[in-house]
Amino acid sequence: MSTDSTRSESPGLDGLPTAFQSEDQLVIALDFGTTFSGVAYAFANGPKPDVISIMDWPGLEGFQQPKVPTLICYDANEPGGFTWGGQKHKTDVVQGVKLLLDPDQPRPVYLPESTARSDLRRLAKPAIEAAKLAGIHPVTLIKEPEAAAMYTLHKMQDKALAVGDAFVICDAGGGTVDLISYEITQLFPRLELKELVPGKGGMAGSLGLNKRFEEAVKNLVGEEQFFHLRKSRGFTLAVQQFDRSVKTAFRGDLYEDYYVNFPMARLNDDPDRNLIANCWNMKGCDVKAIFDPLIQDIERLVDEQVNLVTMKRVADGHPKADQIKAIFLVGGFGSSQYLKSCLEKDHLEIQVIQPHGAWGAIAKGAVLSQLPQEALIVSNQATRHYGVEATSLFEERTDKGQMKHFDKSTGKYRVARMTWYIHRGEDLLREQTIKFPFFRSLEDGFLDRRLIFRSELIQSECKTAPIYPSPSSTTINCVLTADLRSVDRSHFKKRIGVDGVTYVDVHFDLVITIKPAVMKFSLEINGKEMGTVNAKYD
Repeated sequence: MSTDSTRSESPGLDGLPTAFQSEDQLVIALDFGTTFSGVAYAFANGPKPDVISIMDWPGLEGFQQPKVPTLICYDANEPGGFTWGGQKHKTDVVQGVKLLLDPDQPRPVYLPESTARSDLRRLAKPAIEAAKLAGIHPVTLIKEPEAAAMYTLHKMQDKALAVGDAFVICDAGGGTVDLISYEITQLFPRLELKELVPGKGGMAGSLGLNKRFEEAVKNLVGEEQFFHLRKSRGFTLAVQQFDRSVKTAFRGDLYEDYYVNFPMARLNDDPDRNLIANCWNMKGCDVKAIFDPLIQDIERLVDEQVNLVTMKRVADGHPKADQIKAIFLVGGFGSSQYLKSCLEKDHLEIQVIQPHGAWGAIAKGAVLSQLPQEALIVSNQATRHYGVEATSLFEERTDKGQMKHFDKSTGKYRVARMTWYIHRGEDLLREQTIKFPFFRSLEDGFLDRRLIFRSELIQSECKTAPIYPSPSSTTINCVLTADLRSVDRSHFKKRIGVDGVTYVDVHFDLVITIKPAVMKFSLEINGKEMGTVNAKYD
C-alpha cells in the first residue's frame, strides 16, 4: 500500500517445501533510494544467518559503504553505453527518479524545481521492465519504515524489551522522511509487533539540503557567476564536499567553521561574505539556515506520530499509554547528530536512538523480514479507505441532488454509492482476507466475452469515508479485471425482469489478501476460488 518500498527476491521461506528449505536459500534485498541505493543478502540456513551489505561499488574504489549514488547517465555519443552510481559521468545525470513514483506528494516550498520529471522521460526502459528482463522474480515488497523496524529490533534484541512497549521509527533518507510506530505484543517464542497508527511521511530528506546549498551558493555569488559555475567541475566538487563533510559534521554549533572549495572556478572574492580564493568559509549559522526548514518539517512529522500514538493508547486504556520507549532514527539523514539533538530537545521524556549502521538499515531489514527466526509484524494500519462503487435504490430523502439512472430490469431508479470494506486506521492482520461482493446482470444469450468484468477499486484519504464517489474525495487505486469465462454456468442464476426479458445474475466475491506493502487479489464464487483476476495500476 505504499509507493515507498524495498524489494526482496524471496517469496518468504515459510511457504517453501521442506526439501527446498534444507538447501541454502539466498535472500537478496534491494533498497531503491532517492539519492542512494543499497543491496544486502543472507544465506537463510542456520539459526542466526549473517546479513551482509554490499560494500564495494564500481567507481567508488577505495571507499567502502553500504550504498551507492542513485544516478544514471546515458551518453548520446555512445549508443548502448551508460554509467551509474559512483562511476564518472561524461554528461548530465538522471537523478531523483524515485520522487516521481508518487506524483501527488506535495513538494515543500523550500525545494527548488527539479529536472527529474524530464530526466525520467529520457530513460530507455522503465525500471519495472528492466527488472523483468533481469529475471528478478518473484518479488516481495516491504515498506521502507517496516524494513527499518526489522533492522532496529534485530539490533535491540539484547536490550530490555517488554510486551506493551511502543516505539516510533523515523526513516530519514535522501528524498523522503517516513514515520511508523509499533507496539510489542509478544516476546517468545518469536518477537511480534503490531502497527499502532497509520504511518506518515513527507519530502524532507537530505536531498533538500543539497538543493538548498545550491541556492545558498547562487545567493552568494550572484546569478551571473552562478550560471557559469553551475556547469563547472568545481561546482560538482563543492557539492560533494558539502555532502560528505559539512552535512555529516554539523551538530548545530553556530560558531563552528566549515570550508567548501570551488577549484578553478575563478569566482570574484567577497571578503564580507567569507568567499576568498574560490573557498567559502561557511559559518555555523550559514549551515543552520540550510538545515532548519527540513529539520522543522521532520520535527512536525515526529510530533504528529508521537501524539497519534499517545492518543490511541489513551483511548484504548493502555497501561503504558503515556510512555513511548524510544524514537529510532535510521537512514542517511537519520545519522545526523544535529537532527538527533533537535528531537531530543523536543521530546525530553523519550530516548532518541541512532542504531549502529543505520544508513544501510533498509536493505538489511528487508532481508531480515524474510528470515523465519526474526521479528514478525502481525498487523498494519490501513492508511486509506478502500471500497467499490455500487448502485443502490434511489431514495429521494437521502439521495436528493445525486445523479440517478433508470434500471429497466427492476423498473426503479438507482444511484451510485460507495461501499467501503476497509476503513482508514483499521487493523489489518497479515494474511487476512477481505471479501468484496460483486454483482452483474446480463441479458440471456450473452457472448462469452461479456463474462470479463472490469471494476475499480476505489480509495479515499478523507478522515471520514465519503458516501458518494466524487473526484474531490475518491480516486481509483487500480482497475480489476475478473475473467469468469471458465466458470460453469450453473453457478449463475436466471430471472425474468419486469420488462419481460430473461436476465442472468452473476454473483462473485473479489478476495483481497493482506500482504506486506501490497494486496493480493483472487476471485471466489460460492466460497470457492474460480476464474482469474488481474489488477492494473496507473
